[in-house]
Amino acid sequence: KHFFDGAHRMRSPEETRGIVEPIMDQIGVTEVIDITSCDRLGIPCFAANRITPVPGSFRFHPGKGLDLVQAQVSAMADAVEKFSAERYGWPMELAGFDEIGAFRAVDPEDLFPTRKPNDDEKLQWIPGYDLLYDEEVLVPANAVLHPYNAGGMAPPIFKSDPHGLAAGNVIEEAILHAMLEVIETDALSCADRERSMGTRLEVDSAGPVRELLDTYSDAGIDIHLWLLRGRTSIPTIAAAADDTVARDPGLLLLGSSCHPDPRIACLQALTEVARNRAAKLYKGEFHPEREMILQKAGYERMKRINKDWFARAGWIDLFDLPDKSTSRIDEDIRLVIEELRPHVDRICVCDLSRTIFPVVRIVIPGLEVSHLDKERVRKGPA
Repeated sequence: KHFFDGAHRMRSPEETRGIVEPIMDQIGVTEVIDITSCDRLGIPCFAANRITPVPGSFRFHPGKGLDLVQAQVSAMADAVEKFSAERYGWPMELAGFDEIGAFRAVDPEDLFPTRKPNDDEKLQWIPGYDLLYDEEVLVPANAVLHPYNAGGMAPPIFKSDPHGLAAGNVIEEAILHAMLEVIETDALSCADRERSMGTRLEVDSAGPVRELLDTYSDAGIDIHLWLLRGRTSIPTIAAAADDTVARDPGLLLLGSSCHPDPRIACLQALTEVARNRAAKLYKGEFHPEREMILQKAGYERMKRINKDWFARAGWIDLFDLPDKSTSRIDEDIRLVIEELRPHVDRICVCDLSRTIFPVVRIVIPGLEVSHLDKERVRKGPA
């Protein structure tokens, strides 16, 4: 690692920008714009707009950071991620799970499908690698590509999504951040299921986290910080934002992040709130129908719907949480693998790189995803 300001990276944001900016034309990005001024907060946010020939894919890619360069790179990296996950002639096998066998493939049942495939039903499979047992593994393409469209060859077993997709300066960096995102979604899903956000976080010490919190407070935005209960000791932190000035139901937003360093997780959760606000305010100009629905629901009603975000709970100081991060990306990966080992049977990585900027998809069967898709719920005990 060579960069530690708001994120742990192999290169500085300026160096990363020098790599990703030249490939924007290749992936269809027509503009990368500063959307910071869309919100009164002034926390740096950018957006990349992309032309895509793939129906159902993303065209708008927001990014955030502690400064303008970080936010710009974040938006461009998100565009590379989504471009890389689109269908692109990846080598695939068409077979039933029973034909392949549990030793060679991920059991679709462990991915919480909304439609159980028949025993003899053929699915599309993409080659991956199991980091837990150092062996090759086949992963349902439905869990790897987004948007997933088999062209009638294999009906989807759930709606595809970009969960567990990450880019990095090197492939190890992408793997680490993709794993952390999957852990984060699992923790959020468990919080939804248990109707409890866990433990409140207080921040009494000076520093970047306190400065961001003061920025929100000065703008009349209450931030409720939470340490979610997770399967591992790697902290997942959520920031629930209540704009008491605008009292806009569409601005009752949540940001979250998982990182071995709780301070980094907190910074990323807070900047994610800013990104979500700026993106919503920017896109609101172009989606009046959605805005009308939110406004009709009303601010107080939306607060009641999301009352768990604002509930009373015991608290701990952020700086009392241990920093488990190391000075090396590969050591952090080993840490995360060992934290997951007691809870999962596989940690699958699929290399989706289509440019010089590495992109991977991490699939961890058994970790929950219902925070993103309410239909994909765990049927038995957690």
